[in-house]
Amino acid sequence: MQVVGSFIATIGWLGLALIASELLSTLIYDLGQWVGYRLIGARVVALVGFRYQLCKVDGHWKFQRPLTAYPHLVAMPPVDPKRFNHALYCFGGGLFNLLVIVLSLVTMMQFTWDFNLWLFIFIIWVWANTLKVGQLLPMNFHGRPTAAQEFRAARESTAAMTAAYVTATATALKMQTGSVADLDAAMIVMPRNGGNQNYLVVRQAFLILEWGLQHGLSTPDLLAGLSRLEPSFNLVPPADLARYMTATLYWNLFSEHPAPQIIGWYQDLGVQQLLKRYEPLANFKLQAVYEWQINHQSKRALELIDAGLKFAQRSNASEELVWLKALRVRVEA
Repeated sequence: MQVVGSFIATIGWLGLALIASELLSTLIYDLGQWVGYRLIGARVVALVGFRYQLCKVDGHWKFQRPLTAYPHLVAMPPVDPKRFNHALYCFGGGLFNLLVIVLSLVTMMQFTWDFNLWLFIFIIWVWANTLKVGQLLPMNFHGRPTAAQEFRAARESTAAMTAAYVTATATALKMQTGSVADLDAAMIVMPRNGGNQNYLVVRQAFLILEWGLQHGLSTPDLLAGLSRLEPSFNLVPPADLARYMTATLYWNLFSEHPAPQIIGWYQDLGVQQLLKRYEPLANFKLQAVYEWQINHQSKRALELIDAGLKFAQRSNASEELVWLKALRVRVEA
């Protein structure tokens, strides 16, 4: 019985060490990101954690509770694109974790270690920081590219590097305002020779559609633009794919173009899992428009819209609030 109790205590300490190592390595990663952003003149506008975030809105830090999140910092790139050092932007956090690993190993060499609990705790500490260096936890788990993947994609062409800067600016702006409507119109220009094989360029193409939609882009032009993104669906990260797929399905259903391919995509189990995992907020309006247009269940659609409005307000997602309210007007008409 004493052996069992000792084993359980050991497992408990190792579990505690795992949790503490993950939290501390995340803080170190965030600190490295902050230093990297400061060196290139970027301004941190949001501190995001697990299911919470602190965001700078109208000059004040506000606590928000998004439906899904992963630990990272969001920064507004410098106004001058020439100061945008993409390497520091991507690798600042990982470099700090790498430094911690080196210092930890150097410290380890100064002592004689027995095969005991402390050795396992030290191994867990180094392992957690190693995962942070490669951004294997939790980036890939959340369907987003690692820093190395993003850096490599941006280095493929001038168009890709431009797209990296523009989309980073749009991400920071959307975090602060809930939409990209205030993005400088000078950035809404598709770079030449971008192609459709680079996910950063595809991301900028979708951003242009998103910006245009908020500035009066007609529905036929929007649907035509979304259809041009479809050949790139198998090239983009899962989180990006969820955004593009949600927009494609929603606007086709909203504009009463329920083509068999659109219905087939929506009913596909894999697609549904993808959307629920990576776009849980936007999924409210997608489910609502499907219930309204295809199942002719207006009451159920309104229930989904009300739930979406609740979570959109909680997350400061002003863009989602606009589309949900517009959908409710259509359903109630």
